[in-house]
Amino acid sequence: MLDENHHLIQCIMDYQSRGKTAECTQYQQILHRNLVYLATIADSNQNMQTLLPAVSDNISCHRFDPHDPTPSQKG
Repeated sequence: MLDENHHLIQCIMDYQSRGKTAECTQYQQILHRNLVYLATIADSNQNMQTLLPAVSDNISCHRFDPHDPTPSQKG
């Protein structure tokens, strides 16, 4: 996708340098769609990174020990 975006930017720059701004529109729309897609992936990965430490902290607090009775088994 990065290569495709590079090609789209090259086409947009080429058309703009020739004064053919109307022809740029379709390439700009495709580039915009690709950038929004990449931004969505980056945001979702960043959100996962912020959630992972909290999940691993909770897991480490509740490790299972087969020799230690659970609170419901203590009597």
